[in-house]
Amino acid sequence: MTTTAQQGATEYRAEDLSREIQEQGITVVRGAFPPEWARDLDVDLAREFVEALRTPGGVAPRGWNRFYFEPYAERVRGFWDLASHPVVMALSEQMFGPDWQIVELGCDVPLPGAENQPWHRDFPMPAATRDEHRLTSIAVNASAVDVVDGPFQGVLGTQLEVGEDFEGAMFPPDERTPEYDARLQAFYAKGGNFSVRSGLMLHRGSAMGNGSRMRQVMILGIVSPEDRAVVDRLKDPADPHPPRIRLSAEAYERVDPALRAHLSHEIVADTDAELPPYRTEHSFEGLKMDQRKS
Repeated sequence: MTTTAQQGATEYRAEDLSREIQEQGITVVRGAFPPEWARDLDVDLAREFVEALRTPGGVAPRGWNRFYFEPYAERVRGFWDLASHPVVMALSEQMFGPDWQIVELGCDVPLPGAENQPWHRDFPMPAATRDEHRLTSIAVNASAVDVVDGPFQGVLGTQLEVGEDFEGAMFPPDERTPEYDARLQAFYAKGGNFSVRSGLMLHRGSAMGNGSRMRQVMILGIVSPEDRAVVDRLKDPADPHPPRIRLSAEAYERVDPALRAHLSHEIVADTDAELPPYRTEHSFEGLKMDQRKS
């Protein structure tokens, strides 16, 4: 794949970023891409979101006026740049060894009037994290625009909190909301930057005003070989539920071999023109924030 010139690769050491994620739950890489890269990402994700909305089951609700869907890799130019960015690749190997895998290309879309999500983590804590404090996955988030309203909010350090009282091992009880509200840190993303976080860190999308604009966030899910996303896929290769990058055979042939080795993928068509309608299978372990009180 032809990629945009990448920036900011020499300013960040994988060891430092890994330590910050381990200790705080999140880190930010600034100046990774030029402004025009973010503009292209905005165009691609907006176009694909509209396409997904046209299909029953093409998007999944993530709270009031919030949606998630999984775009096809070949239709998002920025995917290839982010997946092959030197910082992303070095950090993934630092944290998970040489056999790390990209298992998810997702997109979060908060719309004007979106409300606070409940504090949550993206999945129950794996045994390796609970027993040995080892993270088995990271999420790389790249915003298509500069965020000025409704920032991502996180509670630093909570990625190692066992959460024995969490509903479904993911949602803290409502009585703890004031505690987390007092400790939150807001992250105002900028186009061209990306963040890397543990999905176990308690976080939420915050409320957006009615005058705000739609803003899409591209998400890469990267895992170690011991993560469930890989283990479950190996148990049953035909199972559609473990997340994979979905693309055409035509697009896969163009993938750089260095990236191909790390791409957990599913070929769903021969060519881009034959890709099926969007359908969101990834359920985040039953994360149904549209059914919870924000």
